Amino acid sequence: MICFSKKFLTSVFNVTTAIAAAATLALPAVAHAQATPPYLASFPGFAPALTPDMPGDVDIALKQRLERAQEFSKVQREFDLNAWQMFLALNWPTNDQGQSAPRIEDTGFGPPHWTLWHDSSSIFQAKGAVPESCGKPPQQRQFVLSRNLAAPVSAGLPAFRGPNEASVASRSTRFLGVISAVGELNVSKLGGDIQQAFTGPLIDQNGNFVFYEIMIDPNEVNYLCDNKLYNINGQVAFSTSGGKVDMPTGHPQQNWSGSFELKLAWKVIGGTGDHKDDPSRFFTQRAEIIDQGDDGKPVKKTVEVGLVGMHIGHKSETSPQWIWATFEQIDNLDVDQVAHPNLHPSFFDPGCPLCTVNVQPQTDPNTRLYPRTPVQASRTIPIPADKVALNREAQAVLAKLGSVWQYYQLVDTQWPTAPSSKPSAWNSGLSQAVSNKPGGQPTPVFLTNITMETYFQSGNQPACNQEENVPSTVTCPPDYPSVPPGGAIAAYTPDPPIWTTPLNNGGAAKPGISTQIMATESCMGCHSSAGIVTAYDPQTGAKKTAGQLSADFSWLLSKKAQFAP
Repeated sequence: MICFSKKFLTSVFNVTTAIAAAATLALPAVAHAQATPPYLASFPGFAPALTPDMPGDVDIALKQRLERAQEFSKVQREFDLNAWQMFLALNWPTNDQGQSAPRIEDTGFGPPHWTLWHDSSSIFQAKGAVPESCGKPPQQRQFVLSRNLAAPVSAGLPAFRGPNEASVASRSTRFLGVISAVGELNVSKLGGDIQQAFTGPLIDQNGNFVFYEIMIDPNEVNYLCDNKLYNINGQVAFSTSGGKVDMPTGHPQQNWSGSFELKLAWKVIGGTGDHKDDPSRFFTQRAEIIDQGDDGKPVKKTVEVGLVGMHIGHKSETSPQWIWATFEQIDNLDVDQVAHPNLHPSFFDPGCPLCTVNVQPQTDPNTRLYPRTPVQASRTIPIPADKVALNREAQAVLAKLGSVWQYYQLVDTQWPTAPSSKPSAWNSGLSQAVSNKPGGQPTPVFLTNITMETYFQSGNQPACNQEENVPSTVTCPPDYPSVPPGGAIAAYTPDPPIWTTPLNNGGAAKPGISTQIMATESCMGCHSSAGIVTAYDPQTGAKKTAGQLSADFSWLLSKKAQFAP
């Protein structure tokens, strides 16, 4: 992460909160009149009385009080508690009528609430077909109880079901085929040097691919259906007619309001001997997956999968750049082998201290198959101490209830400190060209999930790797420390070689194209790059997008949508 001192962060916060406070003063008075939600009853601690309520936003009145008092760490805690409440509400047992169980440990009542949502492949369909849900009135899109599996879950894969048995109950079974958290990589598209791909698969310590899916809430589905944004044709028509993507916004006085996108990472539960998984420490479901067979071709399997990662994105009144909360299963990278001698981390081998970390796997040059060598994953930015403390409080409450969610942890919550702040230009200088790339002055600057952004944990790198809209004419040097002494390609002269303080030892901030900085990825920064399709050539498959911010922070429009011939 860029080296910001606490003094510098405080000074930035003083400026940005003034902007934020001015903006929030213009909010409707009703937004400030809501009662304190139960999840904040023990603020800044974790409230032990759990509820299934999904907040439409953080408590604005509390946020404003804390901002006026310049208690930045407590504002962050409010967003972190909001993140935990979203996590609990999404995973609360819920029946087919949308009713919540009396207690979170009542798992027999029904699967988690999010299983009532729409799988992204059911909305963004093969050959741009109109989704079945879009042919229904909005009130019938609230609860998804079955799924049509006659179409593939990802382009190039076989369908899970034939036309005669296509519709199946889907709340307790996952149907998985995507093996990259970014894009539509699946086993039909493997081959060659995967390191040349945007991002490759993650292979766990048992030698299995991690599978991914994205769920969309009914509010966003209604918006996509109403504006025909589920295929490229609709997006081109929408954009050329002057339409601007503006997903529904959540409000603090209205539970379950606003757009939600949920990304899930699943590992196959299995292993043998010292590498046998303990399913009691995972939220598990039956799954039908499409894996790579011994001959390299797709093969269907029925397995048990355990949840290892969950991204929650939520657009709200205080956060038009969305609130981004990310959770992981606690055994992903480390276990207490004194207390649990039979456990092992899912994505790290403590017995291999020399193993390179966060390196994308490669196919065997002779067979073109994956040898299933585990990826050694490592977190570049540690989970902050305040999050560690909050997680312990939440886990203690859940442990008393015997809930499996005691084995999950919040990595961090990203939100905009100054929502009206525009994105900083790529050549505007450090640190803003990187830290405010998406606009909104996000905090923390970087946020990643080890199961989803494994290969975005590169650390030291040229600033141009993290800046938006850098022209193709600008040459970006290789990552440090591979740059030889004096070998960096400086786009500006003089250009400080290493960023060491917010003002680089007191000097004026330079554009810093080749300056070495510490960076990973950012949920807000990455999603700000998502664009809506503005033109498409059916003959070549070439498409153009409107660029940064044009898809309102959703990659689904450009990554999942297909053309309807």
